[in-house]
Amino acid sequence: MKFKGTAALFIVLVVLGAFVYFTEYRGKEERQKQQESKKKAVQVEQKDITEISLIFPDRTISGVKKGEKQWQITSPAGLEADSDEWDQLAANFARVDRAESVAENPQDLTPFGLKDPAVKVEAKVTGGKTIDILFGSDNPKKTSSYAKVSTSNDVFLTSSASKGLFTKTISDLRNKKVLELQSADVDALKVSDGGKELELQKSGENWQLKKPIDTPADSSEITSFLSSLQFARAASFPDPPVDAKTAGLDPPAMRITAHDGKAKADRTLLIGKTSENDKYYAKDASRDTVFIIEKEIPDKARRPVFDWRDKTITKLDRDKIEQIEVLRGAEKSSIKKDGSDWKLPDGRKLQWDKVSAMLNTLEFEKAKDIIDMPKALSTYGLDKPRLEIVFRQGSNELARIAFGSESKSPEGIYAKTSDGPAVKVITKSIFDNFSVKVEDLVETPPAPPPAPEKK
Repeated sequence: MKFKGTAALFIVLVVLGAFVYFTEYRGKEERQKQQESKKKAVQVEQKDITEISLIFPDRTISGVKKGEKQWQITSPAGLEADSDEWDQLAANFARVDRAESVAENPQDLTPFGLKDPAVKVEAKVTGGKTIDILFGSDNPKKTSSYAKVSTSNDVFLTSSASKGLFTKTISDLRNKKVLELQSADVDALKVSDGGKELELQKSGENWQLKKPIDTPADSSEITSFLSSLQFARAASFPDPPVDAKTAGLDPPAMRITAHDGKAKADRTLLIGKTSENDKYYAKDASRDTVFIIEKEIPDKARRPVFDWRDKTITKLDRDKIEQIEVLRGAEKSSIKKDGSDWKLPDGRKLQWDKVSAMLNTLEFEKAKDIIDMPKALSTYGLDKPRLEIVFRQGSNELARIAFGSESKSPEGIYAKTSDGPAVKVITKSIFDNFSVKVEDLVETPPAPPPAPEKK
């Protein structure tokens, strides 16, 4: 009997809990949704909007949704749409807020600027229904705008920002993408500029310069350039429009081709003559539209080959370094790693931050110039280097850097690493970091505690 009573009590508690949940918590959620719904000018979801028209006193801009995410401009005809911008228009339409009502069934809409509205936004939704919102003038405080839904006689206030979200030009809503490109999918890049050719190929996560020389490329520079291409937008469109020949695009002055490895297709940007100061005519080779771009892309593409190549002084895994040797002619000194510390052979501990700074220069500093086909090493003071640094893991030599004489142009120090025949010009600060006596790196022992005072 006691068990049956307990079970019955449990069932009552469950039912009561469910009642509280559905009436309080779920009910609260529903009430909040209803309150939020009342604050909206129209009851529509963004996903249900299939057509939008912006009707101004002097022009109309219309677009229709094609498929899941694509939009097409229908008025004026013949222009490509920026689908992201049209999606945003649909989202903004569904979010137009409704504040206080200022007039019910007014006989004259002129005082609210709604007889000839600044903009009328017309949206067609799934099923064919059309919903209109008219935006008029601002209220005296300039904090809100008068608005009206065409199916209602009620004039209400909405945030003045709402009207601005629909005050668009055709240029705002047309496709301004320079190239349809995802930078992460690009596995090859070519730049043809007159008689100059630049070719780069991606292998794994790294880039290799193939033309005009075959050498490792600066992957971060390539990634940055491709990102610029992906997010580049037309600055404007020629008015009146010009054809490719007039714009110097047939043939183009410059051709940038990014190969999309994922789609197995080329994405090609054609760049023509200058339209005005620091601006160029350009077009996507797969589209007819001629547009105008800023100088950023052409300027980056025309950089010297040196800017595209890997300028790392030497490839070195610092975690593998167990010993560093410093050679000055016949003089030799060394330091060894002991756990996380660096020490002299006699066991004296070195200043960790100074040794770390030496290694940081190799990891983060870049060569100022690279001579791929050097003359005799004596030309650079490298036949008898004034300083050599050897990095070892056990008895295995990981890398060796020799420092020679000073370079005047560019200013710096000639250096040669063991990983190739090239001579590099590096900053004097790198040389200075390594040109120290190991004794100067020794950690100063802490001062002994003061002797106790005699009583």
